[in-house]
Amino acid sequence: MGHEITGVILAGGAGRRLGRDKARLSLGGEPVLARLVRLLFRFCPEVLVAIGRRRGLVPPPRARLVEDLLPGRGPLSGLHAGLSHATCPLCLVVACDMPFLSQGLLRRLVGAAMPDRAVAFEIRGYIEPFPGLYPRTLRPQVEVALRTGDLGVQALLRRVPHLLLPEEEARAVDPELSSFVNLNTPGDLAELSGGTVL
Repeated sequence: MGHEITGVILAGGAGRRLGRDKARLSLGGEPVLARLVRLLFRFCPEVLVAIGRRRGLVPPPRARLVEDLLPGRGPLSGLHAGLSHATCPLCLVVACDMPFLSQGLLRRLVGAAMPDRAVAFEIRGYIEPFPGLYPRTLRPQVEVALRTGDLGVQALLRRVPHLLLPEEEARAVDPELSSFVNLNTPGDLAELSGGTVL
């Protein structure tokens, strides 16, 4: 693989729009979180699950829960927790509400890994921060963004050294771009697989 990478799953959101805890969603009888942990272990020697606060969440086998050090500030809080607790120089970061994330897409991302810059996809002209690769050395910039209230991960990516992989690279392994589907609302749940996401 060439680079040692820590897997990080962002699971700190309250799921207010969804009306439930995203970290506890299941698809086809399997917890989405467990599927993501298993997927990340194919690329990473360690997997962290960044949570906003302790809430009785039991991590899947071999994964480790880490609390957001600065909770309540969105995905950037979880990214900060991952960068702070990771033992590898790079972090492969995904969100806990990405049930269709593909191994092929992660392989493309990991294949583009660089030690000194973030790597993400640009889809339909929009930077998709997750899944993404983030060097641990970005922690100071993330802390500045958290302190100043500039909480957008896309904005952070624009300010730091980065590589954006084109949409064509994503479509080569995921033609429908299903990997980028997020579960944000009850309507999202109902649309997917006839409502089989529980």
